[in-house]
Amino acid sequence: MLFSSFQQSLSGQTSEHVRLTLQLTLTLFTVALILQFPALWLFASPWSPRYYNWLVHFSVLLVLIAWQHKLRIRALKLVLFTLYYSYLCWTARLWPDLHNLHYFYLLAMVITGFVFTRQERGPQLMALLGALLLFVVSSMSQYHADQPATILVVSNDVTLGLLCLAIYAVLRRQALGRWQRLNSAHKSSLATLHSLLPHNPDKPQEVWASGTTREYPHMCVLFADLQGYTALNRQLGNTEIVQALNTLYSGIDALTAQYSIEKIKTNGDQYMAVCGMQSAPPAICCHEMLNFAKALLRIVSLTGENSVLNCEVRIGIATGPVTAGTIGTDKPFFDVWGETVNLAAYLEQVSPRGVISLCPDTVSYIDAQQPLKRTPLNSTKHPAVTHCYELAE
Repeated sequence: MLFSSFQQSLSGQTSEHVRLTLQLTLTLFTVALILQFPALWLFASPWSPRYYNWLVHFSVLLVLIAWQHKLRIRALKLVLFTLYYSYLCWTARLWPDLHNLHYFYLLAMVITGFVFTRQERGPQLMALLGALLLFVVSSMSQYHADQPATILVVSNDVTLGLLCLAIYAVLRRQALGRWQRLNSAHKSSLATLHSLLPHNPDKPQEVWASGTTREYPHMCVLFADLQGYTALNRQLGNTEIVQALNTLYSGIDALTAQYSIEKIKTNGDQYMAVCGMQSAPPAICCHEMLNFAKALLRIVSLTGENSVLNCEVRIGIATGPVTAGTIGTDKPFFDVWGETVNLAAYLEQVSPRGVISLCPDTVSYIDAQQPLKRTPLNSTKHPAVTHCYELAE
């Protein structure tokens, strides 16, 4: 499942980065609580409220660490910040003589700069404003008008608070830039995949998974071949003829989207396409393919008038069961196989220039008003097909 797993890995890069950051934050929180245990052991009575405060929060933290991979990232963030603020608030209440506890709120302000994505602007602002509010309240509670020195403490707190806000802004900008680059790379990679592989019929938002095939009871297959290409190649050379082919094939590729056609591949001067990969009745697929073939004849004619690629085209169309998918592991590409494919290629080979040759099954699905010419066939490879129908634009 090379391509489907690649899609999933791209789309999961941002969430995995955030989850890793949260895991490191949980580890930091755990280490901080462990480092506080010696002071708790010395200055708190066993089973006192101070002791229970540490024990309860430490226990919840251990449970959170154990269950972090089972929680959604947003839920993990909510529990983490709630636990962190709860511990600091209760510690400040139970240890009123601690005058530097509010600096830990600044750490929370910085952390909010890189654990939230740009889609989580609301939760991020709540976490940031919560830390800022608690920091301001704790800082102002230490100011006493009768103690002038406390104004220096508040001044230092303001300086540190502004510095942390600046750090938060820088981290936020860097995080947004990183996520935007990841998102851009993700979209670019998906666009490349979608240009190489068709959509998965069962999951249209995904491309076809490599190494998988699927049976189709009815698919319309087209082969088109340029006549006169070999002589032009000898006359003009590779560079000029390839440039002309690129112009022509780009125009044909644009037609595929217009007529719901899936391009399969090109092989030199040969173009292969199918219709019917997505859920659609065979009659609609055959009508779409016939209209596409007519447009292909016109665009080849117009290209010949306006460029050096003055060629005519032969087209063969067959309808029937095929197997579609990707096989192999080295540079896999999408292809279709089956007797229907072989028949379409054969009809292209026997088709006159500027003519669309259709198998009887294809004709049975299209409008009977089409000016078709019945032509006998005699092929040892396709003995069951005794005739075809020709349509000239």
